[in-house]
Amino acid sequence: MSIAQKLYEGIDIGTETTGLISYMRTDSVRLSDEFVGKTLNYIEKNYGKEYIGYVKTSKKKENVQDAHEAIRPTDINKTPEKMKEYLTSDEYKLYKLIYIRTLASLMKDAKTLATTIILDNNDYKFKASGSVLTFDGYLKVYKDYEDKEDKNLPDLDKYNTSVLVSTKIESDEHYTKPKSRYTEAKLIKELEELGIGRPSTYVKIIDTLKLRDYVKVIDKKFVPTEIGIATTRKLQESFSNLINVTYTANMENDLDKIAEGKKVWYDLLNEFWKEFEPQVKEAFTSMEKVEAKKTGEKCPECGSDMVIRNGKFGEFEACSNYPTCKYIKKKEKEVKEIIPCPNCKGTIIEKKTKKGKIFYGCNNYPKCNFASWDKPLIEKCPECGGVLVEKKDKIKCLSCDYEK
Repeated sequence: MSIAQKLYEGIDIGTETTGLISYMRTDSVRLSDEFVGKTLNYIEKNYGKEYIGYVKTSKKKENVQDAHEAIRPTDINKTPEKMKEYLTSDEYKLYKLIYIRTLASLMKDAKTLATTIILDNNDYKFKASGSVLTFDGYLKVYKDYEDKEDKNLPDLDKYNTSVLVSTKIESDEHYTKPKSRYTEAKLIKELEELGIGRPSTYVKIIDTLKLRDYVKVIDKKFVPTEIGIATTRKLQESFSNLINVTYTANMENDLDKIAEGKKVWYDLLNEFWKEFEPQVKEAFTSMEKVEAKKTGEKCPECGSDMVIRNGKFGEFEACSNYPTCKYIKKKEKEVKEIIPCPNCKGTIIEKKTKKGKIFYGCNNYPKCNFASWDKPLIEKCPECGGVLVEKKDKIKCLSCDYEK
């Protein structure tokens, strides 16, 4: 969302600073007549009349924030390739996605034929099912984003033959797979379909999951932590009527009705509190505490068992005799070594400022004061042998003017 914010607020494109996309905190699917007209002209000019589509309309979802248009490029003539030199790698990828998806939405549908090919070979039948593309339509621009699982078969009519010669046969064994874990994009899509949250709150929801250590992100997928699983289980035991997607979606609708003046906030809050207060009191007395896991070590100060506890910054090891003993085991800091220091015999390592900003400095500091905000690379400058660093989407030398 922060990258989208930059594209919306304005990018310096040499001759001016201009916003490249429309307002992004919206779930509207509406496009202005002016923009549609300009885009259809652009499609005809660059791809031909046969690619001109039409504005697709659908039933509006309840409580859609329709004060703004759908997220779209502000100028269809500012193509991703024209803007690439002014954008970082991530900005370019996001702008390209928004641009291509908008353009594709106003192009004609692709045409395919559902096809089944049956091959006979010595009384054995081999069957392949898929589709044959007869007109690419919107895929002319959107092919990089299409579903890779769709099977496209060749058009055998082109070859005017009834005999196929196999050059290779592969045998694949397939098993039923469990539902894949959520990525950030899939989770947002699920929230949208369930009617939970708004575009302006999705980032906050995901940040909360991470900050409270309910999930870890592994290979861009959310994996629940022990504290996340335990929290969910305990809350569902005592607040099953609240900890469910139906209740949350209904609450979203009630809040919208308050905003529209169709409901009184005090009545809704009073109704909620009458049911919630006794549940909280019951939970305090009946909810079983989760036992902390022992580490197998003894506290060096009082001899009690050391256990693993969870705080807002994640897991830590502490004495089980808390609050009588407040011993906490210090975590050994993981040192990320980057390259040998060019100024001394030390090593350049990843460091953090007091505010948490990453920089790179020598482990012999203060004897050696080498420091860089940009990450140094192992390879040396081909022109002067100096240190190369990553700077956005470029590589530059710290000692000379070399860059690539």
